[in-house]
Amino acid sequence: MTSTKSPAARRAKKKPSAPSSAVEQASSRLRAMAMNKDEGALLGSEEELMNALGVSRPTLRQAAALVAQDRFILIRRGVNGGYFAARPDSTTVSRMAALYLQSRDAHLSEVIAVAEPIRTELARLASRSTDTATKAQLAEFVSQERAMQESDYRTFLRAERAFGRMLSTVAGNKVLGLFLNIVYDLTAYVGQAEDVYVNRPERVELYRQHRLRMATAILEGDEELAVLATRRCSAIVAEWIHEDLEEGPSGTIGVRARAVM
Repeated sequence: MTSTKSPAARRAKKKPSAPSSAVEQASSRLRAMAMNKDEGALLGSEEELMNALGVSRPTLRQAAALVAQDRFILIRRGVNGGYFAARPDSTTVSRMAALYLQSRDAHLSEVIAVAEPIRTELARLASRSTDTATKAQLAEFVSQERAMQESDYRTFLRAERAFGRMLSTVAGNKVLGLFLNIVYDLTAYVGQAEDVYVNRPERVELYRQHRLRMATAILEGDEELAVLATRRCSAIVAEWIHEDLEEGPSGTIGVRARAVM
């Protein structure tokens, strides 16, 4: 027999949603504990956390597995073991983003296009910074770059990532810094056939010179020049990608080798 009750009446008779499970509640509290501690700080032994959270061993272990998966705790067994506070990085996010873009045949030029406004805004903010400690780190980077006669491919890659981290630190914007890290990580999935720097030392050197102008302008507080230099860095990489595409490589995002903007 068909019910004559209205849809609204039927919905009203539904049972309320069940409260979060014990595992979900414990994982939420454990994550909060970790976020309130410095990275590497001991949260407690398994017995101590069972007592603190008021849960059984199986519930704690299930909750801890969820939090560890999010990279907020590190679990060590044995002597001097326990549960330690940790911090996630951009790697997991960028890995999933790279696979997503790969499945949609995304082009490297799209990644470069996204990087340009992020780096430009970071350069703008960094040039306004009055933080002497962070600028001292950037000054040391500039000094090392000027002293280096030439840079091999792997040294260049490391220097570019280091510069990106310093740029974010000097700018003081963690959100833009995260986005820049993700963009860098995405380029790490570009195949060597699409890498604009492999076996092209003249390109490495030209990019280094533009990056040096950018860093110097930031140190001098010259916002206009810092922005111009940043945009030029992105522009020349885009030009190289276009040149290489005419020679054959697809430029799509792969999952093996490394490259930088």
